[in-house]
Amino acid sequence: MIDFLIFMVTMAITPGPNTIISMLNASEKGLRKGISLNLGMLCGITIISLLSYMLLSVLINIIPSVMLLLRLLAIIYLLYLSLHILKSNGINTNRSIGGFKTGLLMQIVNVKVLLLCVSAQSTYIITIDKSRGLKFILVLLIPICCFLCGIVWALAGTIISSFYKKHNKLMNIIFSSSLLLLAIRALFEFFNLLKY
Repeated sequence: MIDFLIFMVTMAITPGPNTIISMLNASEKGLRKGISLNLGMLCGITIISLLSYMLLSVLINIIPSVMLLLRLLAIIYLLYLSLHILKSNGINTNRSIGGFKTGLLMQIVNVKVLLLCVSAQSTYIITIDKSRGLKFILVLLIPICCFLCGIVWALAGTIISSFYKKHNKLMNIIFSSSLLLLAIRALFEFFNLLKY
């Protein structure tokens, strides 16, 4: 469970479309007026999280071996993100900012959110031998964590922006290392599954 929480916080707090737009929106409109964008993002991520969980649950029941493939793809995605973050030069601020509808609709095209949901669910949620109620709570924890991290970026506004721009290499090394360690651990678990 600790791995899941580390994965979620690392993935949700790293710069991406949601965090950057949330920061810029709050910087431009203020937190109170800009919160509607974050609420739209929360609704969009919740929809993606629930739909991906239902689809993965059905798919795994129909083709049980797909779980191994999904785990391998999640590990590859973690390695890709780790490398991508390490090579990143900073924040791209050329984005338009909107309200609730923009936040909701941008989740449909936000590949990071979709891959986050699929990776978290196939690696940490669907595979655990726990009740459906706990799994449902964990599925809902994904959008909640993303929302809270978006609010952190919104609250920090230009402070994080200037700090990140000033120390982006160090921050990227920290974020990248976290993802790399999770990928390595997941790879060991993957090989242990292959033994059975």
